[in-house]
Amino acid sequence: MSTKDHNEAVAGIHLSLGGFLVLTMVIAPFLLKRDLGRHFEQISVIVIVFVVLIALTVLLISTALTMNKKKPVGRKLALWAAPFLFLIFWPGGIYSRCFLHSDGAKQMYGVRED
Repeated sequence: MSTKDHNEAVAGIHLSLGGFLVLTMVIAPFLLKRDLGRHFEQISVIVIVFVVLIALTVLLISTALTMNKKKPVGRKLALWAAPFLFLIFWPGGIYSRCFLHSDGAKQMYGVRED
C-alpha cells in the first residue's frame, strides 16, 4: 500500500466512527425520552455525555476531512484524536498513530525533523 492509501484508510476510519457517533446522538433522544420522565436527576449526566460526544464527533469528522485534503492540520488533529480512537476502536487507534509517525506521513504532511 502506498502512503496515499494509508492516509485514505485512516481518514475513512475517523469518518466512519464520527458517523457512528452522529447516528448515536440522533437516536439517543428517542430512546431516552421515556426514561427521562421518571428520572430527572439523570438529565445533567446525559447533557454532559452529549456535549462530550458532540466534541468527539466534531474532532473525528474534521480530522477525516482535513486528512482527506492532506492539510498539515489534519495530522495534528489525527494525533489529538488517536487516544480517543484507541479507546473506542483500539486497532484503528494503533493503526492511525503508527501511520502518522511513519516517514511517509511526515513527508506527506510536510513535517520537518529537527
